[in-house]
Amino acid sequence: MPENKWLEMKISGMACAGCSGAVQKALSRLEGVSSAKVDLAKKTAYVDYDPEKITLQDLKNAVEKSGYKVV
Repeated sequence: MPENKWLEMKISGMACAGCSGAVQKALSRLEGVSSAKVDLAKKTAYVDYDPEKITLQDLKNAVEKSGYKVV
């Protein structure tokens, strides 16, 4: 059984709790993501995901579709 991986992504453009909530929601809804937590103060998203179900590019695309950028 494959193990999940943890990913830390720096995100630019977030300015409020609504921003970080939008990013967290976008990531959490993806199939293959076990958990996603966004730290507004650190401008960072922490994602636990199954690399056999979702790619890093999929995660990046979800952040960008919510209106922010992965740096």
